[in-house]
Amino acid sequence: MKGEILAQLQAADVVSGESLSQLLGVSRVAVWKHIRQLQELGYEIEASSKGYRLRSAPDAPFPWVFGQRAAQVHYFPETSSTMDIAMEMARQGCPNFTIVVAERQTKGRGRLQRSWHSERGGLYFTMVLRPRMPLALAPLINLAASVDLAMTLDALYGIQARLKWPNDVLVEGRKLAGILSQMAAETDRIEYVNVGIGVNVHNDTSQVDPPAISTARLTSEPVSRAEILAHFWERFERRLATGRWSDVVAEWKSRSATLGLFVRVQTLYELYEGRAVDVENNGGLILEKADGTRMTIVYGDCFHP
Repeated sequence: MKGEILAQLQAADVVSGESLSQLLGVSRVAVWKHIRQLQELGYEIEASSKGYRLRSAPDAPFPWVFGQRAAQVHYFPETSSTMDIAMEMARQGCPNFTIVVAERQTKGRGRLQRSWHSERGGLYFTMVLRPRMPLALAPLINLAASVDLAMTLDALYGIQARLKWPNDVLVEGRKLAGILSQMAAETDRIEYVNVGIGVNVHNDTSQVDPPAISTARLTSEPVSRAEILAHFWERFERRLATGRWSDVVAEWKSRSATLGLFVRVQTLYELYEGRAVDVENNGGLILEKADGTRMTIVYGDCFHP
Protein backbone atom coordinates (compact mmCIF):
# COMPACT_ATOMS: atom_id res chain seq x y z
CA MET A 1 0.00 0.00 0.00
CA LYS A 2 2.79 2.44 0.87
CA GLY A 3 4.47 1.76 -2.45
CA GLU A 4 1.27 2.44 -4.34
CA ILE A 5 0.68 5.70 -2.46
CA LEU A 6 4.22 6.85 -3.15
CA ALA A 7 3.90 5.94 -6.84
CA GLN A 8 0.84 8.18 -7.10
CA LEU A 9 2.55 11.03 -5.24
CA GLN A 10 5.63 10.79 -7.44
CA ALA A 11 3.51 10.87 -10.61
CA ALA A 12 1.67 14.10 -9.82
CA ASP A 13 2.29 17.39 -8.07
CA VAL A 14 -0.67 17.07 -5.70
CA VAL A 15 -2.98 14.09 -5.14
CA SER A 16 -6.17 14.36 -3.15
CA GLY A 17 -7.04 11.93 -0.39
CA GLU A 18 -10.25 11.12 -2.22
CA SER A 19 -8.36 10.18 -5.38
CA LEU A 20 -5.98 7.94 -3.43
CA SER A 21 -8.93 6.33 -1.67
CA GLN A 22 -10.66 5.51 -4.95
CA LEU A 23 -7.52 4.35 -6.76
CA LEU A 24 -6.44 2.06 -3.92
CA GLY A 25 -9.86 0.86 -2.85
CA VAL A 26 -9.45 1.85 0.80
CA SER A 27 -10.97 4.49 3.05
CA ARG A 28 -9.57 8.01 3.33
CA VAL A 29 -8.77 7.20 6.98
CA ALA A 30 -6.63 4.27 5.82
CA VAL A 31 -4.85 6.55 3.35
CA TRP A 32 -4.20 9.10 6.09
CA LYS A 33 -2.74 6.40 8.39
CA HIS A 34 -0.33 5.27 5.69
CA ILE A 35 0.65 8.87 5.00
CA ARG A 36 1.39 9.39 8.71
CA GLN A 37 3.51 6.22 8.80
CA LEU A 38 5.46 7.37 5.76
CA GLN A 39 6.05 10.76 7.41
CA GLU A 40 7.36 9.01 10.53
CA LEU A 41 9.77 7.04 8.32
CA GLY A 42 11.26 10.26 6.94
CA TYR A 43 9.12 11.05 3.90
CA GLU A 44 8.35 14.77 3.72
CA ILE A 45 4.72 14.76 2.63
CA GLU A 46 2.87 18.07 2.74
CA ALA A 47 -0.88 17.98 3.43
CA SER A 48 -3.17 20.80 2.30
CA SER A 49 -6.78 21.37 1.36
CA LYS A 50 -5.89 20.28 -2.17
CA GLY A 51 -4.34 16.98 -1.10
CA TYR A 52 -0.90 15.52 -0.53
CA ARG A 53 2.41 16.56 -2.06
CA LEU A 54 5.67 14.59 -1.79
CA ARG A 55 8.48 17.05 -1.04
CA SER A 56 11.33 14.61 -0.42
CA ALA A 57 12.02 10.95 0.30
CA PRO A 58 14.62 9.41 2.62
CA ASP A 59 17.47 7.40 1.17
CA ALA A 60 16.40 4.08 2.67
CA PRO A 61 15.99 0.60 1.12
CA PHE A 62 12.39 0.11 2.25
CA PRO A 63 10.70 -2.90 0.59
CA TRP A 64 8.13 -0.80 -1.29
CA VAL A 65 10.77 1.11 -3.25
CA PHE A 66 11.58 -2.11 -5.14
CA GLY A 67 8.19 -2.32 -6.83
CA GLN A 68 7.17 -5.85 -7.81
CA ARG A 69 10.12 -7.27 -5.87
CA ALA A 70 8.95 -5.75 -2.58
CA ALA A 71 7.81 -9.09 -1.13
CA GLN A 72 11.37 -10.43 -1.43
CA VAL A 73 12.85 -7.63 0.71
CA HIS A 74 12.91 -7.88 4.51
CA TYR A 75 13.92 -4.55 6.05
CA PHE A 76 15.15 -3.96 9.62
CA PRO A 77 16.01 -0.60 11.21
CA GLU A 78 18.59 -2.47 13.30
CA THR A 79 19.69 -6.06 13.68
CA SER A 80 22.68 -8.01 14.92
CA SER A 81 23.54 -9.27 11.43
CA THR A 82 21.60 -9.59 8.19
CA MET A 83 23.51 -12.83 7.58
CA ASP A 84 22.12 -14.41 10.75
CA ILE A 85 18.53 -13.62 9.77
CA ALA A 86 19.08 -14.74 6.18
CA MET A 87 20.60 -18.04 7.35
CA GLU A 88 17.51 -18.84 9.37
CA MET A 89 15.23 -17.85 6.48
CA ALA A 90 17.27 -19.98 4.06
CA ARG A 91 16.98 -23.01 6.34
CA GLN A 92 13.21 -22.50 6.40
CA GLY A 93 13.07 -22.55 2.58
CA CYS A 94 12.72 -18.91 1.59
CA PRO A 95 12.70 -18.21 -2.18
CA ASN A 96 15.72 -17.55 -4.35
CA PHE A 97 16.85 -13.90 -4.17
CA THR A 98 15.29 -13.22 -0.80
CA ILE A 99 17.00 -10.12 0.62
CA VAL A 100 17.54 -9.08 4.24
CA VAL A 101 18.62 -5.44 4.57
CA ALA A 102 19.30 -3.32 7.65
CA GLU A 103 19.96 0.32 8.45
CA ARG A 104 22.49 -0.74 11.06
CA GLN A 105 24.12 -3.96 12.26
CA THR A 106 25.34 -4.36 15.82
CA LYS A 107 27.39 -7.48 15.07
CA GLY A 108 28.23 -7.21 11.39
CA ARG A 109 31.13 -9.42 10.40
CA GLY A 110 33.55 -10.04 7.58
CA ARG A 111 35.79 -12.95 6.70
CA LEU A 112 37.29 -15.12 9.47
CA GLN A 113 34.78 -13.58 11.92
CA ARG A 114 36.31 -10.10 11.75
CA SER A 115 33.92 -7.31 12.67
CA TRP A 116 32.42 -5.08 9.97
CA HIS A 117 31.65 -1.49 10.93
CA SER A 118 27.95 -1.11 10.18
CA GLU A 119 26.87 2.36 11.20
CA ARG A 120 23.87 4.18 9.75
CA GLY A 121 24.27 5.47 6.24
CA GLY A 122 25.81 2.35 4.75
CA LEU A 123 24.12 -0.36 2.71
CA TYR A 124 24.11 -3.71 4.53
CA PHE A 125 22.26 -6.67 3.06
CA THR A 126 22.36 -10.43 2.60
CA MET A 127 20.98 -12.13 -0.49
CA VAL A 128 19.80 -15.75 -0.34
CA LEU A 129 20.69 -17.63 -3.52
CA ARG A 130 19.78 -21.11 -4.68
CA PRO A 131 22.09 -21.41 -7.70
CA ARG A 132 22.19 -24.34 -10.08
CA MET A 133 25.91 -24.80 -10.50
CA PRO A 134 28.59 -27.39 -9.70
CA LEU A 135 29.71 -27.36 -6.08
CA ALA A 136 33.34 -26.97 -7.18
CA LEU A 137 32.54 -23.60 -8.77
CA ALA A 138 30.89 -22.10 -5.67
CA PRO A 139 33.87 -19.77 -4.96
CA LEU A 140 33.05 -17.97 -8.21
CA ILE A 141 29.92 -16.52 -6.61
CA ASN A 142 32.03 -14.16 -4.48
CA LEU A 143 34.08 -13.06 -7.47
CA ALA A 144 30.96 -12.54 -9.59
CA ALA A 145 29.30 -10.49 -6.86
CA SER A 146 32.36 -8.24 -6.54
CA VAL A 147 32.53 -7.75 -10.31
CA ASP A 148 28.84 -6.88 -10.56
CA LEU A 149 29.04 -4.52 -7.59
CA ALA A 150 32.03 -2.73 -9.14
CA MET A 151 30.18 -2.48 -12.45
CA THR A 152 27.12 -1.12 -10.64
CA LEU A 153 29.10 1.66 -8.96
CA ASP A 154 30.75 2.51 -12.26
CA ALA A 155 27.45 2.60 -14.17
CA LEU A 156 25.65 4.71 -11.56
CA TYR A 157 28.37 7.07 -10.35
CA GLY A 158 31.42 6.62 -12.56
CA ILE A 159 33.46 5.08 -9.72
CA GLN A 160 36.43 3.10 -11.04
CA ALA A 161 36.79 0.46 -8.34
CA ARG A 162 39.38 -2.30 -8.15
CA LEU A 163 38.94 -5.77 -6.66
CA LYS A 164 40.96 -7.43 -3.93
CA TRP A 165 40.81 -11.21 -3.81
CA PRO A 166 38.48 -12.69 -2.86
CA ASN A 167 35.86 -10.27 -1.57
CA ASP A 168 36.75 -6.56 -1.34
CA VAL A 169 35.99 -3.58 -3.54
CA LEU A 170 38.65 -0.86 -3.30
CA VAL A 171 39.24 2.66 -4.52
CA GLU A 172 42.87 3.82 -4.35
CA GLY A 173 43.58 1.07 -1.83
CA ARG A 174 40.74 2.07 0.50
CA LYS A 175 37.86 -0.29 1.16
CA LEU A 176 34.56 0.70 -0.39
CA ALA A 177 32.70 -2.59 0.03
CA GLY A 178 33.14 -6.10 1.36
CA ILE A 179 31.48 -9.39 0.50
CA LEU A 180 31.04 -12.52 2.62
CA SER A 181 29.34 -15.74 1.53
CA GLN A 182 28.17 -18.72 3.55
CA MET A 183 26.97 -21.93 1.95
CA ALA A 184 24.99 -25.05 2.79
CA ALA A 185 25.52 -27.99 0.45
CA GLU A 186 25.00 -31.71 0.08
CA THR A 187 27.43 -34.12 -1.55
CA ASP A 188 26.70 -33.08 -5.12
CA ARG A 189 24.61 -29.92 -4.98
CA ILE A 190 24.34 -26.49 -3.40
CA GLU A 191 21.30 -26.04 -1.19
CA TYR A 192 21.78 -22.30 -0.77
CA VAL A 193 24.45 -19.61 -0.69
CA ASN A 194 24.00 -16.46 1.36
CA VAL A 195 25.94 -13.50 -0.01
CA GLY A 196 26.38 -10.72 2.53
CA ILE A 197 27.43 -7.32 1.20
CA GLY A 198 28.36 -4.14 3.01
CA VAL A 199 28.84 -0.94 1.00
CA ASN A 200 30.09 2.31 2.49
CA VAL A 201 27.63 4.86 1.10
CA HIS A 202 26.93 7.83 3.39
CA ASN A 203 28.47 6.44 6.59
CA ASP A 204 31.54 8.04 8.15
CA THR A 205 34.65 5.97 7.41
CA SER A 206 37.26 8.38 8.82
CA GLN A 207 37.96 6.26 11.90
CA VAL A 208 37.87 2.86 10.19
CA ASP A 209 41.06 0.79 10.09
CA PRO A 210 42.26 -0.35 7.60
CA PRO A 211 41.45 2.80 5.60
CA ALA A 212 38.04 2.94 3.97
CA ILE A 213 36.09 5.33 1.77
CA SER A 214 32.40 6.01 1.17
CA THR A 215 30.54 6.20 -2.13
CA ALA A 216 29.21 9.68 -1.35
CA ARG A 217 32.76 11.03 -1.00
CA LEU A 218 33.74 9.72 -4.42
CA THR A 219 31.10 11.55 -6.44
CA SER A 220 29.37 14.89 -6.54
CA GLU A 221 26.13 13.21 -7.67
CA PRO A 222 23.30 12.32 -5.27
CA VAL A 223 23.84 8.76 -4.06
CA SER A 224 21.01 6.34 -3.28
CA ARG A 225 21.40 3.12 -1.33
CA ALA A 226 18.17 1.74 -2.80
CA GLU A 227 19.42 2.55 -6.29
CA ILE A 228 22.69 0.70 -5.66
CA LEU A 229 20.86 -2.35 -4.34
CA ALA A 230 18.28 -2.39 -7.16
CA HIS A 231 20.90 -2.01 -9.89
CA PHE A 232 23.19 -4.66 -8.40
CA TRP A 233 20.24 -7.01 -7.84
CA GLU A 234 19.13 -6.78 -11.46
CA ARG A 235 22.66 -7.29 -12.80
CA PHE A 236 23.50 -10.18 -10.48
CA GLU A 237 20.17 -11.93 -11.02
CA ARG A 238 20.68 -11.70 -14.77
CA ARG A 239 24.15 -13.24 -14.44
CA LEU A 240 22.89 -16.18 -12.39
CA ALA A 241 19.97 -16.73 -14.75
CA THR A 242 22.31 -17.18 -17.73
CA GLY A 243 24.46 -19.71 -15.87
CA ARG A 244 27.56 -18.44 -17.64
CA TRP A 245 30.36 -18.78 -15.12
CA SER A 246 33.19 -19.11 -17.62
CA ASP A 247 33.53 -15.32 -17.97
CA VAL A 248 33.74 -14.49 -14.27
CA VAL A 249 37.47 -15.01 -13.74
CA ALA A 250 38.45 -12.95 -16.79
CA GLU A 251 36.13 -10.14 -15.72
CA TRP A 252 37.51 -10.20 -12.20
CA LYS A 253 41.14 -10.22 -13.41
CA SER A 254 40.52 -7.16 -15.59
CA ARG A 255 39.64 -5.22 -12.40
CA SER A 256 42.10 -6.90 -10.04
CA ALA A 257 44.06 -4.93 -7.46
CA THR A 258 45.72 -8.11 -6.16
CA LEU A 259 47.48 -9.75 -9.08
CA GLY A 260 51.15 -8.89 -9.32
CA LEU A 261 51.47 -7.93 -5.65
CA PHE A 262 53.39 -9.70 -2.89
CA VAL A 263 50.59 -10.59 -0.48
CA ARG A 264 49.85 -12.43 2.75
CA VAL A 265 46.87 -14.78 2.88
CA GLN A 266 45.47 -15.89 6.22
CA THR A 267 43.44 -19.09 6.18
CA LEU A 268 41.76 -20.67 9.19
CA TYR A 269 44.98 -22.40 10.22
CA GLU A 270 47.93 -21.05 8.20
CA LEU A 271 49.48 -17.82 6.94
CA TYR A 272 50.94 -17.90 3.44
CA GLU A 273 53.09 -15.32 1.67
CA GLY A 274 53.96 -14.92 -1.97
CA ARG A 275 53.32 -13.05 -5.18
CA ALA A 276 49.76 -13.28 -6.47
CA VAL A 277 50.30 -14.42 -10.05
CA ASP A 278 46.92 -15.67 -11.26
CA VAL A 279 43.42 -16.91 -10.46
CA GLU A 280 42.30 -20.40 -11.39
CA ASN A 281 39.03 -21.16 -13.16
CA ASN A 282 37.41 -22.07 -9.84
CA GLY A 283 38.40 -18.72 -8.29
CA GLY A 284 41.40 -19.95 -6.32
CA LEU A 285 44.34 -17.54 -5.93
CA ILE A 286 47.69 -18.80 -7.22
CA LEU A 287 50.64 -17.72 -5.08
CA GLU A 288 54.27 -17.94 -6.14
CA LYS A 289 56.40 -18.40 -3.02
CA ALA A 290 59.95 -17.19 -2.46
CA ASP A 291 61.44 -20.52 -3.59
CA GLY A 292 59.57 -20.32 -6.91
CA THR A 293 56.99 -22.98 -6.14
CA ARG A 294 53.32 -22.24 -6.64
CA MET A 295 50.27 -23.06 -4.60
CA THR A 296 46.54 -22.38 -4.90
CA ILE A 297 44.44 -20.99 -2.06
CA VAL A 298 40.67 -21.29 -2.37
CA TYR A 299 39.61 -19.64 0.89
CA GLY A 300 41.33 -17.02 3.00
CA ASP A 301 41.76 -13.35 3.87
CA CYS A 302 44.22 -11.53 1.63
CA PHE A 303 46.39 -8.62 2.82
CA HIS A 304 48.01 -6.21 0.40
CA PRO A 305 51.29 -4.45 1.28
